[in-house]
Amino acid sequence: MTVYVFLGPSLPLDEARAILDATYLPPVQQGDLLRLLERKPRHIGIIDGYFETVPAVWHKEILLALSEGVHVFGAASMGALRAAELQSFGMIGVGRIFQWFSDEIIVADDEVAVRHAPAELGYLPLNQSLVDIRDGCASAIEEGIIGARLAENIISVARALPFWERNCDTIAAAMPYAESSEPREIAAWLAYMKSRHVSLKARDAAALLAKMKEVIAEPWQAGHPNFIYEPTIFMDRLLNEIALEKTRASLALPQESAEREARSIDQLRRAALLRVVAREHARRSGWELDQAELAEKASALWSALGVRSPEAAMRWMERSGISEQKLRSYISDELYVARLNGVHRVEVERELALQMLMMHAPQTGGDTRSSGSSCDAPST
Repeated sequence: MTVYVFLGPSLPLDEARAILDATYLPPVQQGDLLRLLERKPRHIGIIDGYFETVPAVWHKEILLALSEGVHVFGAASMGALRAAELQSFGMIGVGRIFQWFSDEIIVADDEVAVRHAPAELGYLPLNQSLVDIRDGCASAIEEGIIGARLAENIISVARALPFWERNCDTIAAAMPYAESSEPREIAAWLAYMKSRHVSLKARDAAALLAKMKEVIAEPWQAGHPNFIYEPTIFMDRLLNEIALEKTRASLALPQESAEREARSIDQLRRAALLRVVAREHARRSGWELDQAELAEKASALWSALGVRSPEAAMRWMERSGISEQKLRSYISDELYVARLNGVHRVEVERELALQMLMMHAPQTGGDTRSSGSSCDAPST
């Protein structure tokens, strides 16, 4: 499957599946697009996304997907917001909410915000979005249920409420009555919203899926980005975190305490630093590796991993997500480290005792006795 959609409370899953055959994922959050890119998607739809309890999906993640030729669509909720912001870079926006954001008729993120139940309960919405309140008022005006001034008052009251408290009943209860006819109009609006109004977010989500179905029916062509993707230190950091997360999962490593985790990461950084330094030293010194060295080191590595055949080696690389190029780089680095160790063997041996002491020295918990050392705090 090369079609993926991030969906939550905007549209029930069974209704979505009836429109588009796709892999449906939970609401998108920071890092999810980067994880998804490993599956080589061709089309991605973003409908719902987290923003309050966890970090929201970055614009840069979407730009990376677009730069790799992926067609990215957005509508209804987080997708509409991001599509309005990134349409000039090739993200495809669908629906009225996208158009409202694009035309700056609405600008606040909380226009589409809802709290919802967990996945086990189908992401059931626990409040109504402001865009649905706006749409409900517009439809009620068209049907002659309420007037334009009352609609403005309803939207104003809804906007003043925290987004998680927005629903028709709380809005109606908070309405000040300026005219004697308003209670009847508000009651009629309530009845309309509860019985006949269909969520605009749901309609836009359905429209996005229909649009994706139409595009997917055409012969596949990769997107052609109109920009050059520039990596940043923040994206590199996020990609590195995801790589560590994936490796930890593949090795089924147990969850450690924060302190032990920090020490483990520090040890990994030191080992990686040694490889980087050795690689740079090799480049500057003009070191060359012959095929016999590489083959011998590769054989030793496979033996240590318990891999006995080329077929098993390929399966291990596939499971681990390691390309031949990455593996060759690692083996080369290890050979460079061995050479660097040989160059500095005498100095390294001299440092071993001090290194052991500092790594394994017992913690005394501090000694409060004065020793007259120059390291003591001064006294007056």
